[in-house]
Amino acid sequence: MPILCTSWLRARAPKNVLCAFMRAVACAVALGSAAHAQDAAALEAHVGMGLPKPPYIMESGTAGLDYDIARLALAAGGYKMVAQMLPQTRALAMLRAGQLDGMLSITDGIGGLDYFTDTYIVYQNVATTLASRNLKLRTVEDLSGYSVAAFQNASMVLGERFGLLVSGHSDYRELPSQITQNKLLFMGRVDVVVGDRLIFRYFNDKLDAKIDATQAVTYHRIFPESPRKAVFREARMRDAFNAGLKIIRANGSYDLIVKQYLGSARP
Repeated sequence: MPILCTSWLRARAPKNVLCAFMRAVACAVALGSAAHAQDAAALEAHVGMGLPKPPYIMESGTAGLDYDIARLALAAGGYKMVAQMLPQTRALAMLRAGQLDGMLSITDGIGGLDYFTDTYIVYQNVATTLASRNLKLRTVEDLSGYSVAAFQNASMVLGERFGLLVSGHSDYRELPSQITQNKLLFMGRVDVVVGDRLIFRYFNDKLDAKIDATQAVTYHRIFPESPRKAVFREARMRDAFNAGLKIIRANGSYDLIVKQYLGSARP
């Protein structure tokens, strides 16, 4: 409070008004100090997350569908998330060494005996084709008669049946760049692309204008859903995440994040 203002009040204001005013100032100062102290004392959760995978984890490493849901769940549970983009093997090694509190977006078993959260996001790998081709794909084995482009290491992560099929497939390739799959499909250079449907949708908007990405596509759900969880070294952090997740689902924050990245589509 400026000195001139308090001096004027002492000289001009009735005593009861001055006392009430000074109490209000003291209260405001106390509340501000308490809030500052709370922020300063906020617990941090240091977590490892995957490398950029829009729209789940954006290139900045500070946004994305996966990132924002985890961040808000932890915040609602009383923690500030501090995330590092890391290859999964390195993140797991750091978790084991006590250099991380947890990891995001993993499947059951990867965290060993640590504490797994509830499922907070679901990935869905699909086989995508141009609707105009009217291809019928009901099982993994149906891919054998078509040219296929998949994401890197798909043969190792999409199950034994898929791995066996592509090991003897003469027209199968894996690509490190996700956007290349979209290009090949829309340009008619490959029959099928295999990958997460939301990632495919995201990169449609990034294609060169010369490529007609408005062509209708068909998503063939020949792979099971992949529910993802977080894992933490301590039960209290796992419990805080789960409690926060329930809060953001109930108050609508979860749905707002989904709409921000995907419009009306659901993960």
